[in-house]
Amino acid sequence: MKTEQNRQVKETIENENTFRLLFERSPDAMFLLDGNVFTDCNQPAVEMFACSDKKQLLGLHPSDISPEKQPDGRLSYEHEKERIAKAIEQGSNRFEWLHQRINGDVFTAEVLLTSISTKRKKIIHAVLRDISELKKAENALRDSEKKYKFLFEKSTVLNCIVDMNYTFTEINGKFLEILGYSRDEIIGRNAMDFVIAEQKEEVAEQLIKDIKGEYSPEIDVDMLAKDGSIRTILFSRGPALLYKGDASAGVLLITGIDITDRKRAEDGLKMALLEVEKLKDRLEDENSYLQNEIKLSHNFEEIIGKSEILKNILGKVQQVAATGSTVLILGETGTGKELIARAIHNISERSDRPLVKVNCAALPANIIESELFGHEKGAFTGAYARKIGRFELANRGTIFLDEIGDLPMDLQVKLLHVLQDGEFERLGNPNTIKVDIRIIAATNRDLEKAVENNTFREDLYYRLNVFPIKVPSLRERKEDIPFLVNHFIKTFCKKIGRKIEIIPQKVMDELLTYDWPGNIRELENIIERAVIVCRGKRLEAGDWLPRKSMPAKESDITILEEVERAHILKVLESTRWKVSGENGAAKILGLNQNTLVSRMKKLNIHR
Repeated sequence: MKTEQNRQVKETIENENTFRLLFERSPDAMFLLDGNVFTDCNQPAVEMFACSDKKQLLGLHPSDISPEKQPDGRLSYEHEKERIAKAIEQGSNRFEWLHQRINGDVFTAEVLLTSISTKRKKIIHAVLRDISELKKAENALRDSEKKYKFLFEKSTVLNCIVDMNYTFTEINGKFLEILGYSRDEIIGRNAMDFVIAEQKEEVAEQLIKDIKGEYSPEIDVDMLAKDGSIRTILFSRGPALLYKGDASAGVLLITGIDITDRKRAEDGLKMALLEVEKLKDRLEDENSYLQNEIKLSHNFEEIIGKSEILKNILGKVQQVAATGSTVLILGETGTGKELIARAIHNISERSDRPLVKVNCAALPANIIESELFGHEKGAFTGAYARKIGRFELANRGTIFLDEIGDLPMDLQVKLLHVLQDGEFERLGNPNTIKVDIRIIAATNRDLEKAVENNTFREDLYYRLNVFPIKVPSLRERKEDIPFLVNHFIKTFCKKIGRKIEIIPQKVMDELLTYDWPGNIRELENIIERAVIVCRGKRLEAGDWLPRKSMPAKESDITILEEVERAHILKVLESTRWKVSGENGAAKILGLNQNTLVSRMKKLNIHR
């Protein structure tokens, strides 16, 4: 029995020694309270209260090491009894308490009171941990949160926070003001609900990249306001903020500025600049075209002649010029159809705009559509830049379609569309272009026969044949030859530096008796050649004069195409089949080289 008692005593002593060791070596300050008085404390407690030894603390009440009042205004000794009583009742009590060191410094400690029952009574074990630095950090963080919350809310920029599902969790007043919604109408809704349909996919893809850290600095987003208007917001985003690395618990801070007005101004400026660029391109194209026209234009400065047939033609020109009607000019090659077209344009209300000329026979079939209607960059192989077509250049002016009888059938349909509706499409661009154009067409072909042969559309023919003007051949108005000869001599003498004052009657008679299958153009070239050859003041007859035409017998009468073929062959043989160049057949015949080549193909002329 005595042995068992000794063993129990020994265990009790060992337990007490263990408790004492833990009590003394604890890093936290510890006290023992018997009633409301400190009966024991460890060294950390001494150091916490800046004491020199335990004696300064033992025998004190908890209120003795606390400020007179706690933050709630109650006296410390009132709290003391209440806290201890709660610990005895519940077994423990944890709370924060203001304490005061011996030197007067006040600090906050986290206190844990534990009630311990012994055989005689209950004592209180108190553990104190200085949390003043933690409280300072918490207060600083709280102040920082308040400050940044204030900045977030009162900022003049648009601020919002979305979670990983793009749901609004926070939004500031400026953003609400721009969109016109209340906070309750925004918070909890998906950001995509406010993005216009055309941008939803793009914005969603960008948000996914933002979450992955692949965000771009800025993005323009068109958002729907409550009143139905669209506001353009320039958004900036930072990297996603993840909670403990959990992507599903992250948020994304997004800031933006309303650039709606700036965007509208920029769009207006872009439209204005685009219009200026269009006008610039148009002027450049017109200038380029007119410069080419100057280089290629006839040497005629006016229509020369006094014959009745010519006066009749000019009367028709005067009649139709004041109208906007389509004119079809018919006549052989070289009769001056282009001069008639220019005369109609020059005395019309469209004279302040250019007369744009297109030779339908001279342009290759594969590019004529582009020349007429234009094309966009990349519309076909070789289309390296946008090109404005002749119809667009001629807007509010006149377009002269020479050799209209050679226009391919597929383009005749488009031309008919322009005549009927005043609109067309540029190659590579589906948008319709409206134009206000007067069309003057010319041909040396028999279009009625072409319609019968299904090489020319009947509906197009009737659209063009509103006001036909038949230009007579030179052999039908030979009384005008002297006037033309004098005009050409003056022109070429001034150009070449000659001074011819006399035209022998014999030379004039020879010119009058020739049938001129090449018409005025052939006469012009003959006179130019004569001025070059002559050295004196007298126009001398030479090999430049055409062979005198003999009256044809009835059996020798042939069709005009055969006469034309024979004449072209004769000129080609005289130039040793040289088509282009200064001394080529095209120059002598007064034809564009492409026109001559076209005529040679038609008349089956080959070497």
